[in-house]
Amino acid sequence: MGKKRPPLAQVHRNMNFDISEDNAFVKKEEKIYSEGSFVDLPIDMVVLDKNIRDIYADDSLDELGDSILENGQIQPIVVYPKDGKYVVKVGHRRYKACLLRDIPTIKCIIQDDFEDEKQRIITQAIENEQRLNLSSRERESYIARLIELGLSQVEIARVLHKTKGWVSEALTSYKLVSENEELFKELSEEPSTRDTWKASTLTKEQLKSAIYDAKINGGGTKDAFKKEVSKRFEENAAKKKRPVANETILKCSLIVDNEKKSVVFDGKGLTEPDLKKDISNVIKRYYSKKGYEVIL
Repeated sequence: MGKKRPPLAQVHRNMNFDISEDNAFVKKEEKIYSEGSFVDLPIDMVVLDKNIRDIYADDSLDELGDSILENGQIQPIVVYPKDGKYVVKVGHRRYKACLLRDIPTIKCIIQDDFEDEKQRIITQAIENEQRLNLSSRERESYIARLIELGLSQVEIARVLHKTKGWVSEALTSYKLVSENEELFKELSEEPSTRDTWKASTLTKEQLKSAIYDAKINGGGTKDAFKKEVSKRFEENAAKKKRPVANETILKCSLIVDNEKKSVVFDGKGLTEPDLKKDISNVIKRYYSKKGYEVIL
């Protein structure tokens, strides 16, 4: 059974609005607020633009919406004016949670629009990384987009306070999943970036078999995928550590006739003349001392 909703009167107190004053908000819709203003806006005056995460797939919005209903909106969202509306700049989840719970007003801070696409992605990335973990694919996607916009891996790592290796793994994972999209759809859960990075070291056939085995033996979960990929990853690593033998096959024959006291040595298969000579001399000395006739 879900959490019991608070009485409507309590909701109104928490949201700092009175349902009887709805008409007042309509009159304020045409007002243009200056940058830095802290205001309560009617929810229908606020709209979404682009965001790096799939907010509609965020299962925690119900919980956030209930929290705003019970406790009020503690932290305002950041918006900027555009075409008579206000576009969400920071706080997409709070905005969606308010919509989900039919909350008519939302606390906002007015700012200017982002300078460019890079600033938008970086700002949203920092907010989402700090507040709620992005999915692996969302994170990889925005990092790949920043690379397209001209940022280097070092620059991305610096602004997000991550390591260059973290960024590199995300890009490698993004490339693998993008190139094998249909194959990864066989999994029931989204693998982690570290596991898809490991999978990038496998051959195409190894990747196919890892996903197949994860699906058949483990239901296609991320843990099953991790297990199958790790097994093949470790096998490949072990093979690389094995010394590669530089084998040379020596083809020669030695026939010893003890009755006739004779020895026949055939060294035609020896490709190295000095080696053939050395072996012949050893055989000749050894059997000559025993009274054998040596035929080379």
